Amino acid sequence: MAKDARVRLFTVEEANHAIKELRRTLPAMRRAVADLQGLEDRLSILDLICDRSVASENPDLREYLSTKTRYHRRVSDFERLWKTVEDSGYLLRDLERGIVHFPSLRGEEMVVLCWCEGESEVAHWHAADGRHEDAEREEI
Repeated sequence: MAKDARVRLFTVEEANHAIKELRRTLPAMRRAVADLQGLEDRLSILDLICDRSVASENPDLREYLSTKTRYHRRVSDFERLWKTVEDSGYLLRDLERGIVHFPSLRGEEMVVLCWCEGESEVAHWHAADGRHEDAEREEI
């Protein structure tokens, strides 16, 4: 079944309200990514150790299976967080820097309201042609 192609449009106020949730979600997503990288590194080592036939009582095999389970749980955690962002209509542009875009209208023009983690509110917008302007609440 095809996913609905409609884009949610945000007002400046709606985007600023969404920032509260994003302040919790973005760090959680970064922690999940860091955890996954660590687990992947450990799994690579354990995979080399357990590549040969090992007995089921081997502690390395038990650690491998336990780590693999933790890895899959963490993937699910990340996917849940990603789905939350995706379903909200936000456009996560850069997880590391915390850049999020919110589709909006400025008059008849489709624009993107921009927020970067650390900013108190949406302060910029990007037009479709790529120019950047300070967001003026009265004009959006």
